[in-house]
Amino acid sequence: MRKLRHLLITAITFMGLASAAFAQPTLESLGKRGSYQVAYYSQLPPKDEYAAATLYFPANRGTDFGGVVISPGYTEVQENLAWWGQHLASWGYAVLIVDTNTTQDNPQLRADALMAAIETVRGEGVRAGSPIRGKILDNNMAVMGHSMGGGGALLAANAHSDQIKAAIPFTPWLPNGDFSEVAVPTLVLAGEDDQIAKVAEHAWPHYQSLADDIPRMYAEVADGNHFIANSVTENEGLRPNIDVQDLVGALAVAWLKLYVDGDEDYRAVLYGEWSAEQSARLSRLERVE
Repeated sequence: MRKLRHLLITAITFMGLASAAFAQPTLESLGKRGSYQVAYYSQLPPKDEYAAATLYFPANRGTDFGGVVISPGYTEVQENLAWWGQHLASWGYAVLIVDTNTTQDNPQLRADALMAAIETVRGEGVRAGSPIRGKILDNNMAVMGHSMGGGGALLAANAHSDQIKAAIPFTPWLPNGDFSEVAVPTLVLAGEDDQIAKVAEHAWPHYQSLADDIPRMYAEVADGNHFIANSVTENEGLRPNIDVQDLVGALAVAWLKLYVDGDEDYRAVLYGEWSAEQSARLSRLERVE
């Protein structure tokens, strides 16, 4: 009888864990930290295209994983986007955030830095002594960036879609940008009250220039400023005016899971019905599968 009770408890516990493990993802769940422990390091082979970088990775993930590379914006450094490294790595990605050679580098230089960063992530997958040696899926790469770095991410995708699977520019800056050659799924995150890269001149026309035959999404945060997707730092001039890390973090994770990993469980998060509360956080939303 005791043995049977033990078996029943074990079975119930297993079913509970299995149910939790296979629960359908939601915007709410993806906005929280993922299940992986995050480690990071900055002792990396140098690259001419950027000054320095930090690589965040899921330390306890036993299977191979893809990579995400991120460029900061004008006058910014890695610290301004560090939360992205922690968040995305906790969901299972190697995330390389770069410091550009100068904080004034233009978007094209930032695009070059992002492509060099992809080479670095791939290289860490084979470099002797690398903590992620043997873990990187070379073909599963995405580019991200803020402001001029967002413009750089779009430029990188425009010229090198064959090297990546997705692009996520947030509050991107690039006057008169034409991104009709982008051939990968692209998520544009914008702030309604962005006074630096006004959406009518940057994010929205950037999105509209994308080709009709690629999956794309435009998510504009209501009342959001230019720094809605940034880390909270001591520099008040580079800080978000409202707390939407959970929302933008969730959208980015779902985008990467669906279009970099090919996991269809995340399609409903992006294209399904959202709660009224979540929808109200956006001033404009356009979704094309």
